[in-house]
Amino acid sequence: MDPRFNGTLQNVTATVGRRATLSCTIENLGAHKIGWMKAEDQTILTFHERVVASNGRFSVSHENYRTWYLHIRDVEETDKGCYMCQVNTIEMQKQISCLDVLVPPDIITDESSADLTLMEAENATLSCHATGNPEPKITWRRENNQPLMLRTGSRDLVKHNSYIGNDLKLWRLDRRQTGVYFCIASNGIPPAVSKRITLSVYFPPVIAVPNQLLGAPIGTDVTLECHVESYPKSINYWVRNRTKMLMDGPKHILRETISGYKAAYYIVIKMFDQTDVGTYNCISTNSIGNSEGTLRVYELQGDIPIGKSSKNKVARSSACPKHMHIVTVAALTAVWAKAIG
Repeated sequence: MDPRFNGTLQNVTATVGRRATLSCTIENLGAHKIGWMKAEDQTILTFHERVVASNGRFSVSHENYRTWYLHIRDVEETDKGCYMCQVNTIEMQKQISCLDVLVPPDIITDESSADLTLMEAENATLSCHATGNPEPKITWRRENNQPLMLRTGSRDLVKHNSYIGNDLKLWRLDRRQTGVYFCIASNGIPPAVSKRITLSVYFPPVIAVPNQLLGAPIGTDVTLECHVESYPKSINYWVRNRTKMLMDGPKHILRETISGYKAAYYIVIKMFDQTDVGTYNCISTNSIGNSEGTLRVYELQGDIPIGKSSKNKVARSSACPKHMHIVTVAALTAVWAKAIG
């Protein structure tokens, strides 16, 4: 009785680095021999109980010469393909089983964006590509769970938790889009991988002055405040009456708070006196341009209560109870930017 295969072969799926086993069952093998080969190039891997392949990852076993197994350890991506279980009868008999190799994602550095620096209002595209089987999905997120700020055409920026796609297009860059972006590649085969991309949006300093006009009684401490937005970080200093740069010391105390591209700069004038009356300028400069804010400080006469509001100061003179001094807060700024190109 001639040999015959019992049933059909099942396709097999294995993850790269793991073990895969293909099997075929044959009845009435008798004196005939079984061989396993790669269907694509007809490479002989095993012949009966002998391993022919030289890479050491293939082995063969059987159950009572009826069911034959081809074992592949440390599966590689190149092992993907179809394999033939073949009997050396006069009229060759064979069955085919295909192996699918699952591969975790791997980001292609040469096809993905590096850190990027652009001017505000320019367009940017962050790209990320990865290999893997199944084909990886690319998800974009920002550092520390900050929202993605995206727009379509001329629309305002809209917040998104994430974005799916190989290319993240950022139209008319805004300073709020400065920061770290992560492209995350995943395909259900762990581990997922990510790439860190820093986007730097450059723009000249912009200054806002909360209190442009400030009155204070003699003998009090006066705080001047100046808000700056700039990137890269600016150099900032204070000047009085356009002639004297003010330094940190007993008379003038300088303070600053910085968060990303935003900063607040303060100067405290200790024991305000007549010589401190005048015009103060906060000046900010970076590699892109310059900006300047102006504050005027004057003396308030009499017993003047000082309000707590940082937006406007209302003072009443004891000599003229019905006369009010109003200090407004309209913020005026001047900006100079270097021509680019």
